[in-house]
Amino acid sequence: MTTAVLRIDGEHLDVEQCLTWIPETAIEAVWRVGERRIGGRISTTSGFNLLLSDNEDALIAVEEAMGVFLSLAPRIAALVESGATAVIDFALFIDAMSARSIRLDPGVLRSVGQYGVSIVVSAYPCADP
Repeated sequence: MTTAVLRIDGEHLDVEQCLTWIPETAIEAVWRVGERRIGGRISTTSGFNLLLSDNEDALIAVEEAMGVFLSLAPRIAALVESGATAVIDFALFIDAMSARSIRLDPGVLRSVGQYGVSIVVSAYPCADP
């Protein structure tokens, strides 16, 4: 499984305003400055996680993620320009019996980078089938 999540946060991010243009079905998490987070720590930023794609096929996951990202990119760029941090995390779920990889073509990297957004690739172990 490959999942792509856009994470945006910032000390002065107006989450309420962002929620007016973010697809409600894609929101995975929302937090605000001062709220108690997991582990009991107090959040110093406001932000949200937005699901861009969730697919067994990594190639399709990248294509889907880019489609959703590019539809929101000008708004995301405005958030970054105002001081927010934005990252797309491509998560690979792996088990002991398989190797997984993901290919991010130069066009993907350029498209994301031009909006001030970073890319992270994470691997998460999961139970063997």
